[in-house]
Amino acid sequence: MRWPQWSPDRNGIIGVVSLTAAIVVVFALVMIYFPNLQQQRANAGFGPDWDCVVQAKGDPVCTRKPGR
Repeated sequence: MRWPQWSPDRNGIIGVVSLTAAIVVVFALVMIYFPNLQQQRANAGFGPDWDCVVQAKGDPVCTRKPGR
């Protein structure tokens, strides 16, 4: 069985390394600017008369606002 061989030249190596670096930079920027991407909508299941606080670990803690 012949396995595929990849023998890149200098431009091929530079291209793969720069593409990998660009993907890592984009991922890092997304994680810096949007660290809680999934927890941004903590009040999604409740109405406006609820106040929810996002916890670092676990589910958000929700309390009903007084007077409503």
